[in-house]
Amino acid sequence: MDGLTRRRLLAVGATAALGGCPGFGASGESEPTPLDATAIATAVSGPLPAVTEPFPVTVAPSHLDDARHRVRATLAEVPDPLPTEGTPDETTRALVERAVERARENLSAADGAQTTRERLGDLRGARYSAERAASTWAFATDELTREAVRSRALTLEREVGEFRENRTCVGDPDDPVRALLVHGVVGSLAERAGDDATPEWDDYERASSDAPTAADAGAEQLPDARAVGERAGTIAEGRARLADARHLDERFDDSLAASRSLEGTFVDARASLTETLESGVAELPGPDATETELVGTDAAGVGRAVESALRQLHADAHYLADRDATADPASDVLARYHGLATADAFETLRDRVVHGDELGVDSAAALRGRRDEAVDAVETALAESEDRRLARDLLAYPVARMASTDASLREWDRATLQQAAVSDRARYYVEFAALARATPEAVDETLAALDVF
Repeated sequence: MDGLTRRRLLAVGATAALGGCPGFGASGESEPTPLDATAIATAVSGPLPAVTEPFPVTVAPSHLDDARHRVRATLAEVPDPLPTEGTPDETTRALVERAVERARENLSAADGAQTTRERLGDLRGARYSAERAASTWAFATDELTREAVRSRALTLEREVGEFRENRTCVGDPDDPVRALLVHGVVGSLAERAGDDATPEWDDYERASSDAPTAADAGAEQLPDARAVGERAGTIAEGRARLADARHLDERFDDSLAASRSLEGTFVDARASLTETLESGVAELPGPDATETELVGTDAAGVGRAVESALRQLHADAHYLADRDATADPASDVLARYHGLATADAFETLRDRVVHGDELGVDSAAALRGRRDEAVDAVETALAESEDRRLARDLLAYPVARMASTDASLREWDRATLQQAAVSDRARYYVEFAALARATPEAVDETLAALDVF
């Protein structure tokens, strides 16, 4: 869902190793024999389950049309074509041209988007790039001031605060899951809009002697046209997020034949799931666990893919368990739900390793096996979960990440790939197979906390 923290990308070094650069195994020794690139590409070919995040609210066509209009109106503020002489300088003109191009690309992507969620995201991206172009140009030609940009941020911050304070978690008492998912999306959009209103320290000229604080950042000046454009673009994207949040909230309310406040339901569910999650995570190795403690056995023979999957699941489980309660209980419930599945996925994967299950990736055939296990686990989870919407909410990102992993392993035109780097990517299949297997039970826990059972 929008705003929920996702897993970090692989390090740049792994990408280099995948392309055939010399590498080292987990023990620091020279890499084993490289793997045949054609066999690897074949191993990660084939369909993946079609899983998208649930979006149980209908967006009015007029809202999409208004978003497109705002982007086009903003782009109209930029001369077309840009003058080739005089101010601003060539570098600034190039920045503006690239931002305009990206805005148009986002508009085109929105027209071809497969889901409403993707379409709204593309339109927000177009809004950012269009405003970045317009504001960079306006500042460079003395038509926009830093104070005007700061005023926009303060206005957005106030409006987000008012929206979050005034909205209520209502829904059909017979279908709290739909309400949970909608309010999770709305709450996350509003939260990120609030973040967009707050300047990052890096947006400003640093005061070398002082540590960054909110007060310092507010007092400093945006240093140049590039920074002004980026900041204005972020604020505009925040305004688009807030507009989407308002629209989705209103459309959901209008769609309800009967409704009541579900605030208490979500608060109680959050408390129940928090207790269950904290109890489960307390049984896991601590945040500073050694490799042997994480793996549960001698780490030397486990393999990079399994070790990396365990490490990521372990870190994610602790992160989600440590997440403080917020003013948005729906998003909190979804985060606890994800945490339950993640903690259970770590435990079950670790148990398999301790019992000697072979999950390493030392060949194209082994890679295919790990991928097939992940695909089967996702399909089984979708079929066996008591609420498919909740299952999709958890599994949409893993499937999308597996698709990008497939692509990264197919795109190289070299004859061989380093085994260590292939294993680094294969950890996604191992990790997400475990997460999918844990999904049905986590769904049951969440439904019980919502008093659906």
